[in-house]
Amino acid sequence: MLKIICLCLFFCCFSICATAVEPTVKQDSLLTILHISNPQTREKKLVLYLRYYFDNISESRLNVAKAEINKLMQQYQVEDSIAIGYFVETLCLMRLRHYREAEKVLIQTIALADKNEDSCLLYACFTHLGFIQTYYGNMIEAISSFWMAKKQADLLDDAYMQVIIDINISDIYYKINLYSQSLFYINQAQSLMVSHHIIVPMIKNAINNNKAEIYFRMGNTDSLKKYNQVLNATKIGTYRLYSYQKRTNYYVDLLQHNYPKAISGLQQLRKDTLYRFDSTDEQNLADAYFMAGRSDSAKVVISRQLADEAQNNHPEIRLRLYEMLGLVAEKDRDDRQAVLSFKMALQQAKEQIGRLTRVDTISSQIKIDEMQGAYIQKAESYKRERLWLIFTVIVTVLSLILVALLYRNIKRKRYYEQIFFTARQEELAFINSHEVRRHLSNILGIIDTIKQSDDKHKAYIEVEDHLLNAVDNLDTAIKNISAKLEV
Repeated sequence: MLKIICLCLFFCCFSICATAVEPTVKQDSLLTILHISNPQTREKKLVLYLRYYFDNISESRLNVAKAEINKLMQQYQVEDSIAIGYFVETLCLMRLRHYREAEKVLIQTIALADKNEDSCLLYACFTHLGFIQTYYGNMIEAISSFWMAKKQADLLDDAYMQVIIDINISDIYYKINLYSQSLFYINQAQSLMVSHHIIVPMIKNAINNNKAEIYFRMGNTDSLKKYNQVLNATKIGTYRLYSYQKRTNYYVDLLQHNYPKAISGLQQLRKDTLYRFDSTDEQNLADAYFMAGRSDSAKVVISRQLADEAQNNHPEIRLRLYEMLGLVAEKDRDDRQAVLSFKMALQQAKEQIGRLTRVDTISSQIKIDEMQGAYIQKAESYKRERLWLIFTVIVTVLSLILVALLYRNIKRKRYYEQIFFTARQEELAFINSHEVRRHLSNILGIIDTIKQSDDKHKAYIEVEDHLLNAVDNLDTAIKNISAKLEV
């Protein structure tokens, strides 16, 4: 995969969520971002805005735009404004292709962002730093930078950022011909897309293309055909889809040893204004010429590639080019040129082996970090589960205690109600036996006296007051019993 693919992929991916920006500072859009209350969301949108904005304005407006942005940052007292100012400076330097200066400013930005624990800005800075280091062939440093960016994405818990970093790390391994590792990270990016329901056609197409590239280098024709068909069947276009389709088409021809067709296709693509013909296509054209027996044509393309300064930092590419030159010289019976070419190829191979050794070391460290991260996540998960278990046990015990207390209270309530009922029964029995019966006996006695008297009228007159008094007392006793029954 190409440096250009990697750079273009990130520049576009990093601005997916941003709206189109005119080549002037849209203060309304920027002010909307600056008024977001959530610091993390505000910082993320601000970095996205700046990245997209400076990637789309003309180079002649860079200094003016930088001054306008810095003025707004100071006017609204943006947190970490100094680090953001450095980041803006980096974006301008990268647009001007002053990568060494941009690298120095990025290091300053990273120091400030780290001090302020600004994960979003750190993610952007480490990613840009990784691209610069990739451009200069510093693969070890590039992997380290992308890995640091991945840690910031993990801290932000942003699956989309993690996908982009996995694609970038996959690209690094692809460049140094470690295809299994490259496939691992591209598969990891694809899994994240699925598990987090990330639907971004451009990223999906890029992943499918990268997998096709890997399978092409691994010589896996069936898998290459599969992803070539997927790309050709894709209807949702992106700015790179056409190039993906055309390139994987001739990849299939190369693996099927149909070199004349591949050469013809590459020659047509060189003239195709819609296709971005680059150094990868030049290298594949050289391979096709060589395998087709057109040594002179292969030699011309190889010489052109070796003269390209962009290849100076990539021994894995120069190794293959010098090797082909040596084979061409052998075929032409030019022993001196063959020895010289193979000697240069050997030199590139030694440098490549040295890099692979250092990459293997950092890859081991990354695996250790991943294992430690997984262990910490599992430990945190177990810790949360343990806390939930303890909480559940406590709630269960408290519930049992509450139920026991309620049961005890109900039982005691019933006990006291029974005592109260018994006491009231005894009280009512006492009233009935002593009050009601006494007054009733008095009434019956008075009536019996009246009945036995010779002059009942006179007798009634004499006992009328006693009779009425006994009746009133009986009525009072009965009312007293009724009142107690209603309680």
